[in-house]
Amino acid sequence: MTPPVSESVLLALDLDWPFKYYLFAGLAVLVVLFAIVVFIVSLCERQYLVGDVEPAYEPYPYPATPYWRTTRDDAIKLGLRHAGDFATKKDTTMVKGLQSMFMTQDNCVLVSIVSGSVSVAKMKKTVLRSRLPDGRVLESSDNPGLTDHSGVVQRKVLLNAGIAELLDFHLARIQANGGMVLPFNPNAAIEEYERIDLERAGRWVERGLARWADQQQTSIRMTVSGACAQVAKMFKETDKLDAQDNRTAIKRAGSRPGEAF
Repeated sequence: MTPPVSESVLLALDLDWPFKYYLFAGLAVLVVLFAIVVFIVSLCERQYLVGDVEPAYEPYPYPATPYWRTTRDDAIKLGLRHAGDFATKKDTTMVKGLQSMFMTQDNCVLVSIVSGSVSVAKMKKTVLRSRLPDGRVLESSDNPGLTDHSGVVQRKVLLNAGIAELLDFHLARIQANGGMVLPFNPNAAIEEYERIDLERAGRWVERGLARWADQQQTSIRMTVSGACAQVAKMFKETDKLDAQDNRTAIKRAGSRPGEAF
């Protein structure tokens, strides 16, 4: 999350104007190219909402990263109730990896710990969810992501937070919203998690931001309008995270010496 080079910084570096012009032009081109990539991926990617994962046991079909193992162990130490480990099915989404589900003892906070990869890109995230009586879902994560276009999921990020800090952050959000949440089914953690994704996707389809990718309505693809909205949200979320620049140096769970994330 590196902020763009400002004119004042360039002046301080006493760079010649032609060089400054080319530098600004190069940065602008990179931003445009990145936006195009996000647009194309959003438009083409098939997002699986239900049935993307299956129960998994050691030896796991994908590598269990230090982040996944450490965060999973920390969740157990916090007294969260383990609700199963899962792995991505081989014939579904491009991102392959492991997902571990937990719940708080009162069943009011659903926890998903994910570690996956596609090609050379890595994904590590912990997501906490609670359902409010009015149907909205509070979601807290340690990893940047996009705001929900539908308004179903109210998402906030605490960058690079460990699970203990993230849980405190999430519980404070619950209190700020009146303290009342609906409990999840303790015997259906992954189903409860997927149901939220399905509700969100249904709203996207209603608003013309996505279309169903299968007759069973278990996966979607974004429309042109939806892909454009994803790009716009990306820039808005980047601006929001600027306030957390001080957290970029925090090492994530399981990080080895010398690793920032």
